[in-house]
Amino acid sequence: MNFVIIGGFLGSGKTTLMLEFAKKLASNDVKVGILVNDFGEVAIDGDTVSDYGMNAIEITKGCVCCEVKRDLVTQIRDLKNSYDPDLIVLETSGVASLLPIHRTVQPYVNEIKTLTLIDISRYDKLIERFEVVKNQLFSADLVVINKIDKASSDELKKAKKKISKFLKDENPGARIIEASAKEGTKVDGIVNFIGESK
Repeated sequence: MNFVIIGGFLGSGKTTLMLEFAKKLASNDVKVGILVNDFGEVAIDGDTVSDYGMNAIEITKGCVCCEVKRDLVTQIRDLKNSYDPDLIVLETSGVASLLPIHRTVQPYVNEIKTLTLIDISRYDKLIERFEVVKNQLFSADLVVINKIDKASSDELKKAKKKISKFLKDENPGARIIEASAKEGTKVDGIVNFIGESK
């Protein structure tokens, strides 16, 4: 069983993107289990999840990176025993540190991939002001510049260049792609990344 951690600051589009790529995976006969530890604008729609044969569980008693690590492990075990997914996707809180989650999950899964979303309209301010955003970017295997439907090609080029430069010293192996979760644009790149072996 593989595991994907999705990080990103509040409002970056984690839920929308997760549902988009999880639907694509499920339509390719990948059994997807979803764990949610975020309270965003877009709620997980139980009907949508079950229509695609997925199972979703919310973890609501605190942040899985620190306060409720045991709950996370329990939910992984329960999901594995009751549903036996090929892949579990965890949507984290917008302020979660991703590295402790990776360490917590590692003994219970085969492979872990970490995605960090960043909103193209706010990336520069978020990187400058919030240490948690920097840490999420430094922990990512894949950085997704999201909401590209709201940006010009010049703005996208500038964002990719700045984020690449930012990651150069701390996380040079991270891949950077762009997407629009809301429009479903370029989500296949994420699906392909998840399907690759490390």
